[in-house]
Amino acid sequence: MIRTTSQLISLHARLEEEAAEKLRGLAQRHPEAAEALNRLGDENMQHRDTVARVYREGVTDAFEVGYLSKPLEEGEYVIKDLKGPLNEAIETALLNDDAVIRFCHDASRDANQLIPSLSQTFQRLAKRKERRKALLESLV
Repeated sequence: MIRTTSQLISLHARLEEEAAEKLRGLAQRHPEAAEALNRLGDENMQHRDTVARVYREGVTDAFEVGYLSKPLEEGEYVIKDLKGPLNEAIETALLNDDAVIRFCHDASRDANQLIPSLSQTFQRLAKRKERRKALLESLV
């Protein structure tokens, strides 16, 4: 159960890292789409770093002991392996993006009471991820 700010940030980092790893693995298996897939993997890492930076800039002892009013269940946000031919793997990559988008929306709901601007950061990342889904869809 995700209850604290640091748990929220840690889960987000892990989701972004797993999604990036899966995209880079898919890029190795499908050189015809490697440039776009690697770029999307790089974006995942930038998103992780953006949230971590907001956390580092805003954290104080007062914020760290804050708890989410509605804890999140970690198991509701899963990054799946990208298996099968490119079109099936892209479908799964889109589902992975949806999981991270859902997490960002859920995290933004309570994040503002924990660290100012964290909620807006999660909302911005969700919008970026929505826009990048078109690139993934264009690969099939």
